[in-house]
Amino acid sequence: MTLTDAQRLFKKGQKLLEKGEFNKAAWAFAAALEEEDAVPTRNNLAVALFMAGKPGEALEALAPALEGGEAGARAHPFTYALASRLCTALNREEEARAWLDRSVEVFEGLVAEMLSTRGEVPPGLADCTTLILQAAAALKDYPLVLELYRRWKPYHSSPENTFLAGAACFNLGRYNLAAALWSSIAGVHPYSSGLQQVAFLVQRGVIPPFQMNFDTFYGRPAPEKPLEPTSLEEGLERAFQDGYIRMSSLVLILQRGEHHDAAKAAHALVLYGGEWGRKLGLSILDSPLFGRAVKMGAARALVEAGVLPEGEPFSMVLDGQKRKVELKKVPIVTEPNPEVDAVVKKALELRGKGKVDEALKLLWNLYEKGPYSPQAVLTLADLLREKGEVEQALILVQELEELAPGDPTVLFYSAALMFLLDRLEEARQRLGNINRAAVPAELRRKIEFLDQEIQLQELLADLPQGLAEMFEEEERKKIEEKPLPVDPTLARGLKNMPAGWLDAACLRYGLEPARLRRDREKQLIEFLTCRENLERILQEDIEGEDRVLLKYLLRKGGWSRLNAVTRKFGSMEGDGFFWEEKDPNSCLGFLWSRALVMVGRAVIDGRRTKIATIPVELRRPLQEILLGKP
Repeated sequence: MTLTDAQRLFKKGQKLLEKGEFNKAAWAFAAALEEEDAVPTRNNLAVALFMAGKPGEALEALAPALEGGEAGARAHPFTYALASRLCTALNREEEARAWLDRSVEVFEGLVAEMLSTRGEVPPGLADCTTLILQAAAALKDYPLVLELYRRWKPYHSSPENTFLAGAACFNLGRYNLAAALWSSIAGVHPYSSGLQQVAFLVQRGVIPPFQMNFDTFYGRPAPEKPLEPTSLEEGLERAFQDGYIRMSSLVLILQRGEHHDAAKAAHALVLYGGEWGRKLGLSILDSPLFGRAVKMGAARALVEAGVLPEGEPFSMVLDGQKRKVELKKVPIVTEPNPEVDAVVKKALELRGKGKVDEALKLLWNLYEKGPYSPQAVLTLADLLREKGEVEQALILVQELEELAPGDPTVLFYSAALMFLLDRLEEARQRLGNINRAAVPAELRRKIEFLDQEIQLQELLADLPQGLAEMFEEEERKKIEEKPLPVDPTLARGLKNMPAGWLDAACLRYGLEPARLRRDREKQLIEFLTCRENLERILQEDIEGEDRVLLKYLLRKGGWSRLNAVTRKFGSMEGDGFFWEEKDPNSCLGFLWSRALVMVGRAVIDGRRTKIATIPVELRRPLQEILLGKP
């Protein structure tokens, strides 16, 4: 079937609208209208003009479908809801309210008609609920948003409706209900988990209350006549009064944790957020929920805003403890400095003796008191990487990136840390910014090696399914080969588990994984060494052959050679490696993924032998629960 010119132009306009090219889309819809006047075309033309920051023109384009007559008789609830949005944008609230009422009336009339004649509401009609709820939200009639959401529950076709109901609850101060609504669309709406966290923290008083003003219809329309700020600072202050930017920044802080972007977002929210920002900053310093990077970003902003005195100590919760911290400007040392060199040399000596924590203490002290030395910061970052605190190491290196943009050594360190965090594209970008011909031979070799590693990881990502599964099996078998005592502590067993497995174990036990690996290990140790938790796990999650395997190991004294276990209960072949994405199928893999059993190689009778073992702290309580004896 051949498309008419009007249909062809309409389809072109839709594609441009989806791509965000609103002015071009408006031209295509206007051309389609010249060929054939139709309400859907007018609706789309009005949307394009609205998104281009022209609500007045959009309302003019919509007018023939609103004025009665043949076109008006065919108007859709969408048309009336859109008219309401446009009038709200033009500060014509009374008209906006009238069009909103009309859209609700027409929608419910059509629903009744469809149910009586067809027994169902067609998807095209059900889709109107989203724009009607948005129109009510634009008028800040949050009780109406909730009322319509509940009334039209059978017709919701988009998670956007639940999002809007949650936003209405948030603005009404019903934070727990907002969190519950957003939780119900987890995995469907891109920011639902972050929004849920913000709602919980506002409810708990950690984040000061504020009003959301999300516009979610094809994004946010451009303002018709944007106010020109008189200065950059005024523009930033105006931006951070906006509820959309506040919420987006808070979600970024909570989701990116120790990432440099989170620290920058905290700094901007506190410095430019007015009185609300000052309260947020002080709360961030006093809360154990935020990491060092976010706290330092907030602290710098509070000093710049004059809330905290520069050069005088103030209180901050760091690593769960209340500490006195002092922020002051320190000189940046780029030339050789005997004092700094001595500290770095001492730290490296301590590292060589295995005293990494002492070395870190020395370098943190230098970092906080000054002078600021790029070499010392790189050494500190390298030690943090050794300790598994890669995110914190990257924050320090990104500070150096700002101070010395284009420095090849800093770019290499940044790329290497991003590679460890599986941020391959960003790592490749930084390596691409290095002029390899101009760097020393040793650094060039390191760059080339890292480049090859990135290429290998990208190749593995593109492997056919069969080869990818083989790779996963090999990666898991590497973990099985790690040394492990026959009677390991839970902490020792967790050290062998990859970071992704720790994340998976936390999530399966209903724990929000901590940002740092060492804290995730502590979470699991505290959870699993609680008798009540173990009893609940065994009752709700461990059954059938999994229970039998635990009893078998307990009767063997808590551990067994792996070949004896696999003969009786099956091997872990096919369990893969990425357990944070997919649960292992075997009994042994299932129990290992929950940190109840560990696998590794122990020295038995002078030979390295694979074993399966229950961590020593868990043996007695498991024996009492499963075997009924101490």
